[in-house]
Amino acid sequence: MPSAPTSNPNSPERWFPSRKALPDPRLRLFCLPFAGGSASIYSAWQGGLPPGVELCAVQLPGRERRLMEKPFDSLPTLMDALLPVLAPLLDKPFVFFGYSMGSRISLELTRRLQARNGPLPRGLVLAASGAPRESDRKPIHHLPQEQFINELRRYDGTPEEILQHRELLELLVPTLRADFALAWWENGPVPVKLDVPISVMGGTEDKHVSLARLETWREETRNPDFRIRHFEGGHFFLRKQQDAMLAALREDLTRWMAAPA
Repeated sequence: MPSAPTSNPNSPERWFPSRKALPDPRLRLFCLPFAGGSASIYSAWQGGLPPGVELCAVQLPGRERRLMEKPFDSLPTLMDALLPVLAPLLDKPFVFFGYSMGSRISLELTRRLQARNGPLPRGLVLAASGAPRESDRKPIHHLPQEQFINELRRYDGTPEEILQHRELLELLVPTLRADFALAWWENGPVPVKLDVPISVMGGTEDKHVSLARLETWREETRNPDFRIRHFEGGHFFLRKQQDAMLAALREDLTRWMAAPA
């Protein structure tokens, strides 16, 4: 009896599990998660986007239905895997949204596309992070288990009941370590500035990314369209400020869709 076909790990359905394809989208919004986050954190966003915007929340390996897949801990390796999956969907105008770790991934995707003279996003929306060229980040993914878990508590992103559940942690810690490796990936030689607009969002009480550090994103682009918005809350302000964030995002997307290509 023939064995069942193996699911292709590079299929779009694995990377964009909640995507509802529009017949003729005006723009695609690719959303990248924070460390430990998944595509489902953006599942309620479609209704808050402008008409014609197609939501494409990215599901990285090591979470939800991809839990048993090995997570990426190398940013270049992730780029090599993700860009070919994105390529067929870049036939329409698009925007990258990244939250915390997702900002680092969004930046690197755009750098790769610009270096290849490929299609560029109409803009980047980057939240809860500072630019890598001026960073005081620490490589916490190298810490021993107990110290690493204590650092996770400081970020207030992982519920305490999970941190206390040893069996569950055994499953989740490898993905969290890999994600923090991506978020803290070295910037390397001074990169060329981008040509795209950047819109930055930050929490007024974020202990990990000060409001002053949000300004460092200005050095990543030559485009004069640069904005910073502040929202009440800590590092995970998106949990309580989703409506306000979506209102700001709608404003950015509407402006960028109206701009000439």
